[in-house]
Amino acid sequence: MRVTFLDIAGVVLYFVATAIFAYFTRRTRSFAEFSVGNRRVPAMMIFASLAATIIGPGFSVGFTGQGYTSGYVFYFLALTYGVQTVLVGFLFAPRLTQFKDCHTIGDVMEHRYGKFTKLLTGIVSVGLCIGFTAVMGKIAGELLQLVTGWPLFVSIAIVTMFTAFYTFTGGVRAVIATDAMHFSWYTLVIPTMLLLAFFKAPHPEELRPMADKLTAAGFAGLNGMQILGIMVSFLLGETLIPPYTNRALAARTEAASRKGFVGAGIFCGFWLAIVASLGICAHQYLPANTASDYVFLDLGRRLLPTGVFGLLLASIIAIVMSSQESVLNSASVAFVRDIVGVNRTLTDRGSLLLGRFGTLVIAGISVFVSTYSPSIIKGLLICYSIWAPSVLLPFLVGLYHKRTVPMAGWLSIISGGISSVLWQTVLKEPAGIPAILVGLVFAILGYAIGHAAGRTRTQLAPASGSELA
Repeated sequence: MRVTFLDIAGVVLYFVATAIFAYFTRRTRSFAEFSVGNRRVPAMMIFASLAATIIGPGFSVGFTGQGYTSGYVFYFLALTYGVQTVLVGFLFAPRLTQFKDCHTIGDVMEHRYGKFTKLLTGIVSVGLCIGFTAVMGKIAGELLQLVTGWPLFVSIAIVTMFTAFYTFTGGVRAVIATDAMHFSWYTLVIPTMLLLAFFKAPHPEELRPMADKLTAAGFAGLNGMQILGIMVSFLLGETLIPPYTNRALAARTEAASRKGFVGAGIFCGFWLAIVASLGICAHQYLPANTASDYVFLDLGRRLLPTGVFGLLLASIIAIVMSSQESVLNSASVAFVRDIVGVNRTLTDRGSLLLGRFGTLVIAGISVFVSTYSPSIIKGLLICYSIWAPSVLLPFLVGLYHKRTVPMAGWLSIISGGISSVLWQTVLKEPAGIPAILVGLVFAILGYAIGHAAGRTRTQLAPASGSELA
């Protein structure tokens, strides 16, 4: 794929603009500012940051590839993701704002289930964020390799560590501010690309039949259990993962949290339709043997003139960085609060320094993990199959149930997480049953057993002292 000097210039300028923008948002004096922005983030910024993080490389480059191979199959199945985000906005995110001294999921879990559950939550949270960062880093590295010709590992390291740098300096405030900048950019560039793909199509009358054919063939290639597993994965796999929980904890008010999540969920439905349609339009321009993860870039190269293609490359970098910065910040905060700080009291300055340098260490680990990352969508589904069966069930129950049992929390995490991993890695999902479904069953059993056998926790109120309804 030919990349011109003007294209490279566009990418470089975007990196420079991001660095300058991050510089002016970098001043962070306390750990509360680093982790939850002093809980002053308004609804519009919650929306923009959530939407930017949600889109990611999976919901852009990955979904364009899925549209190319299977039409609107993954669009219909992934609508559960948007539904989930809206439901979180109405049911769960506003409740999180009541935990006034909590910075992480682990902090909330400690109030409901105790320190051991907090530690397990921290381990899962950091591991999950490393996985997400690795999946995103690989696609960004492949992009930079395309532009520069540098080795893939070096390219992954440059993008990931650049993102880690401004996350290191400014924490969640810099993350949310740059998310808003990235969001504004690619919501302009990528819909414009779809319009070009449609109006420049040599045979636009063939697009509708092609969409019907690809979608029918895609559904025919999946059995009922696989369809259910994919829908559940998108419904639960990213529900209140650390970056999204941090947004809820950072919201200025309950109303700001609710509006931000609901708006992001609605936006998600429109966005997935755009990128899936891009994949279908690509059949008018690309050969049939094009690899799904390269459809987005190859289509952009065919559609856009010299120099403008560089703007598309910059938008993809923005997409990756928007997601990477959020998960890196969440991982470092979880590391400080839920792992290091679970049995020791850290000073505010100590927490801030550890969070900053933890960001760089976690980013470095993610670079190495990136080299083993599978395709974008497959990598995301693997992460989903770990999160939902481990932490999600006791977390959601803890937000509503007034009488929690510590044993139920940690037993659910252990039984759900381990069973999902074993079913997926050792048993290789026999009979085509997705690991996330098996893990959820064991998580429910573990919670039920722990709730029946353990003792009720006495501290029931949120950290602010207010009662949950």
